[in-house]
Amino acid sequence: MLETLRERLLSVQQDFTSGLKTLSDKSKEAKVKSRPRTAPYLPKYSAGLDLLSRYEDTWAALHRRAKECADAGELVDSEVVMLSAHWEKKRTSLAELQEQLQQLPALLQDVESLMASLAHLETSFEEVENHLLHLEDLCGQCELERHKQAHARHLEDYKKSKRKELEAFKAVLYLLRP
Repeated sequence: MLETLRERLLSVQQDFTSGLKTLSDKSKEAKVKSRPRTAPYLPKYSAGLDLLSRYEDTWAALHRRAKECADAGELVDSEVVMLSAHWEKKRTSLAELQEQLQQLPALLQDVESLMASLAHLETSFEEVENHLLHLEDLCGQCELERHKQAHARHLEDYKKSKRKELEAFKAVLYLLRP
């Protein structure tokens, strides 16, 4: 749309400029045609001078307006270029956003899959934690059993040593008896 507007402005400017050139060329032709007349047939200069002056003033005004239009056209062109660049950036951003939005369902599916994996991992962690607690209990029981057996051996050793002492004491008493 903006490109069409720009083309129309350029077309109008070219048409206007070519019209001014045509008008100026016809004015020059009129001047050239009026010169070959001989002196006795020359019209009154004041009537032609007024007409020529009016055409020159009109041509100067047209030329000035054409220049103003060209300057305004250049200003509009620069504005159109800036607007075009601005909206091109907006269009690019919108295209990127649309592409990212199209990827959103896949992302959501991946997040759901991760959530399911996390739930499974949580269940597995709880199971491992329960097994570790059971293992800790078993280790505690084994340690207790080891201490119990060690104390039982120690007690047996102590009983044996006391029996030996008792036997030795009885043997000494038996020898000491009268």
